[in-house]
Amino acid sequence: MKTLFSIKRVISASLITVCTSLSLVSAANAIPTVIGFEDFGPVGVSGPTVTNQYPDVLFSSTGSNFNIVSTQPGIGAGDNFLCTGNPGINCTGETILTFDNPVSGVSFLAVGSNNSGVQALVDIFVNGAFAATNNIVVSGVFNTPDLVDLSAFNDVTSIRIHDITDGGGLGWDNFTFTTAVPEPETYAMLLLGLGLLGFMAQRKKEMAV
Repeated sequence: MKTLFSIKRVISASLITVCTSLSLVSAANAIPTVIGFEDFGPVGVSGPTVTNQYPDVLFSSTGSNFNIVSTQPGIGAGDNFLCTGNPGINCTGETILTFDNPVSGVSFLAVGSNNSGVQALVDIFVNGAFAATNNIVVSGVFNTPDLVDLSAFNDVTSIRIHDITDGGGLGWDNFTFTTAVPEPETYAMLLLGLGLLGFMAQRKKEMAV
């Protein structure tokens, strides 16, 4: 009876420890990442190129374009936003975000629009495969950012912003995403496995005694 009680105690303690750890991990993963480019400070109209300065995501473009930070107060959510260009900004090239791990809750701002309606497109890739192309609809009010909401998609591995038709081009700001949290089934399997390991370790120890 004493042995059985000891085994149950070990398993219970192991499960409590794992549950607490997983809860902390989940809470950390649930905090959205927001990239607003304000950390660059004042850089002028055509500032530094953005590639891999931010954890968990790589910024790239196509052709000869780069993603460039631009400081122009009153246009984006802060003083800085992102545009494409080479070497100066033109804000008409593609902006591609590739995530290290699948993310959810993706959104960003389209800034500096001159025309209203559909002025760009964004491709969404889920688990490495093309999932959809969404319209980027803007108001045409130059100093009013427009939200591009892609939160309907989970496990997003990359997005590609392209086909910008706005007369003055478009900038991008406040890229937001959340690292995907494992499904409940994943937790259940992990808990079961760790519980069994604890049981086997204790059983082996008591048999040796």
